[in-house]
Amino acid sequence: MSASLTALQRDRLKLLLRVTAVSAGVGAVYGALLRTGATIAVGILTGVLNGILIAAAVGAIEIFLLREGTSMKRLVRLPFVAVVLLKSLVYGAIVGAAIAGVPYLAHLLPGVTPPVPLESRIALVTLGISLGTTLIFVIVLQAAGLVGRRTFRDLVMGRYRRPRAERRFFLFVDVIGSTAIAERLGPLEAHRFLAAVFSAAAEPVAASRGEIYQYVGDEIVVTWPEAEGGPGARPLQCFFGMKAALAALAPGFRERYGAEPELRAALHLGDVIAGEIGEQRRAIVFHGDVMNTAARLEQATRDVGVRFIASADALSALGPQPDMELKDLGALTLRGRREPIRAWGVESR
Repeated sequence: MSASLTALQRDRLKLLLRVTAVSAGVGAVYGALLRTGATIAVGILTGVLNGILIAAAVGAIEIFLLREGTSMKRLVRLPFVAVVLLKSLVYGAIVGAAIAGVPYLAHLLPGVTPPVPLESRIALVTLGISLGTTLIFVIVLQAAGLVGRRTFRDLVMGRYRRPRAERRFFLFVDVIGSTAIAERLGPLEAHRFLAAVFSAAAEPVAASRGEIYQYVGDEIVVTWPEAEGGPGARPLQCFFGMKAALAALAPGFRERYGAEPELRAALHLGDVIAGEIGEQRRAIVFHGDVMNTAARLEQATRDVGVRFIASADALSALGPQPDMELKDLGALTLRGRREPIRAWGVESR
């Protein structure tokens, strides 16, 4: 894929390609079963083309166009019922156009017999099935967006139905001065300020293959399994990538909010128990001392006068970092923890 694409764009393009491939497969099966007035090969071809066209059009709208950071953000913020109605109309038109036009499109391919339009009854059934499948896809995509695609996948696959032990990096990132900003701007503008900060942080998280575990007030928690976080010291690159992204957007923040966002963070590595909890709302959570320690290390940045603290365990797992400048902080005594923990201040050269 082109190097000019950002990490988020590459992820979205991969998702679109996967959705299109699945849709083509479903269309092939449906076309083979339908094959009215045509050979099975033409039925399969028609189904594949239907699947590709519908999935590519609807997927591109959902995955790329209807996002907060795009020109369509006003549509995204409409009431849910209005969005559903508009999508139903637009996607219905796309599905109808595909079903009506694909027989004629297939006819243009070498060796295909003259177009055989579907009978009215079968065309209506096909329209209903295609539109229903499209709406299910949209609902699944929305649900995955709410909890995170990886979390949604793990919930569907039942990966954490039984609690399991894992060794993970946890990066706690806090927005400095958010309380004062909220007092000055008011709750609504403060919310928009934090939303803009977290939106800017999304690209570095994707580029470092991190997983956003949760947002807690003005804090974002990112995690990696040890095997995924180690290559390229991804947790360290993630934090400094966030800082660089926000620095690039600083003039816009200063103009709108009268403040430039600054970050402080802490990184720790340790064992956790991961598992599903909840009845009415399922979630995958991590329990373990590593979480508390990472949070306490982030709080300790205020006391030791550094913006980024990494535990010795985390740095040891990441290996030597020639592009990082380390400041030995010694053994830090953290609130609520008996044993001191060796830690380092980290700066990018």
